[in-house]
Amino acid sequence: MKKVSLLIFLISILVIPLASSYGAELPKVAVWDLTSGDIKAVYAQDLTLVLVSEIAKLKKYEVYSQENVRTLAGWTEERMKLGCTSTQCLTALGQMDIAKLISGRIGKVGNRYSVSLNLFDTQNARAENAVSEFGSSEDELIDLVQVAARKLLGVEVTPTKIEQRPSPSTGSWIGRDGRFIAYDNGTVLDTRTNLMWAAKDNGSDINWANAKSYCENYRGGGYSDWRMPTQDELAGLYDAGKTYKPNCGYDVHLTELIRLSCTWAWASETRGSDAALFSFRTGHRYWGPQSGGDAGRALPVRSGK
Repeated sequence: MKKVSLLIFLISILVIPLASSYGAELPKVAVWDLTSGDIKAVYAQDLTLVLVSEIAKLKKYEVYSQENVRTLAGWTEERMKLGCTSTQCLTALGQMDIAKLISGRIGKVGNRYSVSLNLFDTQNARAENAVSEFGSSEDELIDLVQVAARKLLGVEVTPTKIEQRPSPSTGSWIGRDGRFIAYDNGTVLDTRTNLMWAAKDNGSDINWANAKSYCENYRGGGYSDWRMPTQDELAGLYDAGKTYKPNCGYDVHLTELIRLSCTWAWASETRGSDAALFSFRTGHRYWGPQSGGDAGRALPVRSGK
């Protein structure tokens, strides 16, 4: 969430002109301030602006913030803090010609972050829809809000510009796990780091030199610029909150979109006759003989440009 505040400020400047330019013929939707669970309250405030902006971008609604509604209705701040899920409040919004109300909560349970949104039909004073999206880090919250908003309003969820990047083999988007996007050409894009990973490792024990050769000669997705990852890049995949068990029988901790056949992966750094490894079982960095092949795997990576 670092450096988000400036972005949010710029978004907030654009929201009102966007909403007002669509014309009175568009249905009005009010967006109540998102409440915060076990996260910073300022994040909920910033993400509310992201939500308003995302709805405005659809150009299907005239969007009003909670403060807009308070000003128009002349309601007190105390009343606004009570929320607006009662029949009386929803009816009052309907009388203001506001067709929809969106409210929600940003929370965290354990290591998982959640964005939950609710849609109310003010004309009939009833709940209309509810969605929840989940991620593993604060960095995913903006994406989660954007995806949740579109799902809530029944709008097709399409990948972002980064996710839509075409591949030489015309890979199609087939799945998502938080920040990771899987394609049907055997590649997985990490939208946080902009690195593209092979969807699986080489599948068997391999020494460092052969692992390096395997990575550099890999042609997944039709790309020819694959390489061996660094220790830092491998460590960036580790996620203690995710677990699956490969064929070697030990748990590994990373997204299931990237399938490892055992716990160790070779890294590009060398030190004399040793080379770097990363354990997806423990999350630790190690050094081992380059000639060793016990449980070491090759997992190609490339810059997702």
